[in-house]
Amino acid sequence: MKVVFYHEYSLTACGPLNARAAEVCRKGALIKTDEGGYGCIHPWPELGDATLQEELDALRKGSPLPLGVRAVECARTDGEARAKGISLFDGLHIPASHATLPSCVSPATIRIMESKGFKAGKIKASPNLAAALERLTMLASMVPAWRWRLDFNGCLNENDSLKFWKSLPHHLKTRIDFIEDPCPFSIQSWERLVDAGMPLALDMGSDSEHQPAISSDLPIIRIVKPAREAIPAYLYEAPVFTTVMDHPVGQLWAVYQAADYYRNALPTEIPLCGLCTHLLFEPDPFIDQMGGMNPQVAVPAGTGLGFDGMLEALPWKKL
Repeated sequence: MKVVFYHEYSLTACGPLNARAAEVCRKGALIKTDEGGYGCIHPWPELGDATLQEELDALRKGSPLPLGVRAVECARTDGEARAKGISLFDGLHIPASHATLPSCVSPATIRIMESKGFKAGKIKASPNLAAALERLTMLASMVPAWRWRLDFNGCLNENDSLKFWKSLPHHLKTRIDFIEDPCPFSIQSWERLVDAGMPLALDMGSDSEHQPAISSDLPIIRIVKPAREAIPAYLYEAPVFTTVMDHPVGQLWAVYQAADYYRNALPTEIPLCGLCTHLLFEPDPFIDQMGGMNPQVAVPAGTGLGFDGMLEALPWKKL
């Protein structure tokens, strides 16, 4: 199997999507293999990924970079299902997700999300600690029943991470599911944060080849992004699957991996995931098929990951 075609796309967000990225127009590429499978490459160079052009050049040479490796794996799985005429989602339960909230989210939108069944919110936190606390306090006051997840994208140091945690009033601390990547990972730093009572989650970012040795003595929730890494062999906590805020094809790869991983789990064993990221972007024909403000993604009809006719109709270019 080899990648023979690609299609570049762009997604427009309503505001900055994390603490390190200000660009709201995000570019990526869909790939198509000679066996009829599809995948998605959506780099975040601000977080250490290679550029899209570097990923495509490496694919062309037959030596894919990390995102390309995972996109090819997605295309292989997708192509096998399409060849059999089946959907990858047949018989699977789609895990529910938290609401990923952009910086521009309105109070009305949050209340609509609450009415649609969302039970938790995730925010990309600012390195400005006062601003981060102010935003969390304001959002939490709007939906008193919600739990919260914060992602700093490693933009703090250990001391500022502790300072932020200590600045939270008790009533907010009790509503925090986890704080993701407050500072760059090291055993010593994160042990200190755990000892201070901070619930932590680790996202490897682009460094998925160098996973830290986390033991059961260091209770950290693992964020798994199928666009960047295969599911780690040993996980001590139930992992939270998320997208890389990519095209719906890439989003559905994360949805499938989460649903397949938790195929035999009891509902109480499945954590809220981060799979509804199409809501961060302006609508387009693909996004329109993913459903509205609902904690469970509406997977499209069709074979494999879906979108059969829509994908075939794209203006593909030879790689």
